[in-house]
Amino acid sequence: MFRLPPLFALLGLATLVPATAASPFDKADALAECLSKSGVPIDGIESPDWKVDVAPFNLRLSYTPVGIVVANTVQHVQDAVACAARIGVKANAKCGGHSYGSFGLGGEDGHLTIELDRMNKIILDNTTGIARVEGGARLGHVANELYKQGRRAFSHGTCPG
Repeated sequence: MFRLPPLFALLGLATLVPATAASPFDKADALAECLSKSGVPIDGIESPDWKVDVAPFNLRLSYTPVGIVVANTVQHVQDAVACAARIGVKANAKCGGHSYGSFGLGGEDGHLTIELDRMNKIILDNTTGIARVEGGARLGHVANELYKQGRRAFSHGTCPG
């Protein structure tokens, strides 16, 4: 009796199983339509903003998102996440944009990237000492604003960019 080594047996089975998993890119039109109906701003693939927002910090890990949301409000973020869930696309936030693993772009092709860098307001309540910091604010901006608004400081390191 002839026996195939296990690896060859698995490879043979793999050719019998039809590829049924749809690519997230197959859902791009439905996702864009949902985002548009919800009034969520997006980067067009040919726009200069797309090129900036899709540029990875780690050039060795470049991924292509299925779309880029340019959130300006909490409602934009909520609607973008709801559309991604409805369409079946993974969504993730890109805040500072300096992830060594390119997780702001999903860490793999086909995610919906929610760009938060336009949401960078810092408001310090000098009575309570509590600051409200939006998700796209970078470290240097936060430190400068807290000092400017109330001569406040916090311990921190450094961050690229």
